[in-house]
Amino acid sequence: MRIVVIGGVAAGTKAASRAKRVAPEAEVVIYQAEPDVSISECGMPYFLSGIVGSRERLVARTPEKFEENDIEVRVRHRVEGIDAENKTLVVHDLGSDTTFEDSYDRLIVSTGAKAVVPPIPGSGLDGVFKLRFLTDADDIERYIEEHSPKSAVVVGGGYIGLEMAEALTMRGMEVSLIEAGERLAPTYGSEVARIVNAHLEEKGVKVFAGNPVSEMEMVCEGGDDGCVHNVEFGGEGIGADLVIVAIGVKPEIELAKSAGAEIGETGAIKTDEHMRTNLPEVWAAGDCAETTNYITGGAVWVPLGDTANQMGRVAGTNAAKGEADLAFPGVLGTGIFKVFDLGVGKTGLSESEAEEAGFETLCASVEASNRAGYFPGSAGVFLKMISDKNSGRILGAEAVGASVDKLIDVSATAIWGGLKVGDVVDMDLAYAPPFGPTLSPVIQAATVLSGKLLRSGS
Repeated sequence: MRIVVIGGVAAGTKAASRAKRVAPEAEVVIYQAEPDVSISECGMPYFLSGIVGSRERLVARTPEKFEENDIEVRVRHRVEGIDAENKTLVVHDLGSDTTFEDSYDRLIVSTGAKAVVPPIPGSGLDGVFKLRFLTDADDIERYIEEHSPKSAVVVGGGYIGLEMAEALTMRGMEVSLIEAGERLAPTYGSEVARIVNAHLEEKGVKVFAGNPVSEMEMVCEGGDDGCVHNVEFGGEGIGADLVIVAIGVKPEIELAKSAGAEIGETGAIKTDEHMRTNLPEVWAAGDCAETTNYITGGAVWVPLGDTANQMGRVAGTNAAKGEADLAFPGVLGTGIFKVFDLGVGKTGLSESEAEEAGFETLCASVEASNRAGYFPGSAGVFLKMISDKNSGRILGAEAVGASVDKLIDVSATAIWGGLKVGDVVDMDLAYAPPFGPTLSPVIQAATVLSGKLLRSGS
């Protein structure tokens, strides 16, 4: 049996490894267009900031390591066509610039997502970059070393944009951040966004929200060097020796779509709970595939590395067995990122998302400490908890400050277990002065919510 995996990052490599473990006799092949496989895309801002000392640290496993487990990895090979009826592939060897045909018995599509690059005049100038693959990080690092930019503009106030604002500041650049929407961190509530915005400005980042970028102009001093020197937006311009366009990603679906794969309402490949597509013997996993929101049951697309890994495990297992053995239960969309001294995390539904889904919500926000207030190093944390007014079920939480990973993980576990506000009030969580206040901010928020629910008659 021959199992072919298209795409070799989180979902693809996990699917391949899992398939080989479940079916040791199977021939497993990974095709990857990029020159590296099994990379940590989430670590790239930290490589560019200098926190991670070398790019090699971001490569979890090389093709040679996969070969030790009898998994063949062909990097710089782009699959350009799928014939699902005949179970064949058209593959372009980018190294030799030749094309050949391959076959499979079972196929896993994990083509990931691609960066959104808007049609901004001047976006093709030297010094204007996106950040999606390790080769993009290589290009940015090379440019910094060769040109020593003094100023930078980051376009986009989501995860990558905020992480890159920190990274470039750490490299000694004056950084401006432009967000077309009304606020930074747009998937979070306004309270978190305000805290993030203020913190960025404290660190010297100039923030411009509500201003779509209209043009990137080359304003060269001493001659036309082909490099970006200015970003114009909203009628004003900012000097920029380097620009990072980080306005988001979208699922890479064209290969599967052209083969007849059904595309879901989110714009990603539609699968069942076993990660199987509508094509015979074809599964999909990772950032190219949609899944289910664990709370609402609706279709969602959540391009996160841990989610991709979990999807890959399910797809690899089922492809190896050829049957519906494992099911992927869906996601809460739990995520976290760091921006300077702040951790920012979210799980479940935001207040606006819950209301759009038809819930009548009650929310509680608390400002607390990550340790006992008298303990050295104590720092503040903000936590917002969202519940369903009618049932008392916890729907979501978001936090910003110190040690928010713990708060978000506890909240995610409560949501996953279907706990209600009253259940969380009585949870037995760890306490000691170096680790938190007497009552966890999660319990504090649940206690406030419990009072609101009691007063509302729910």
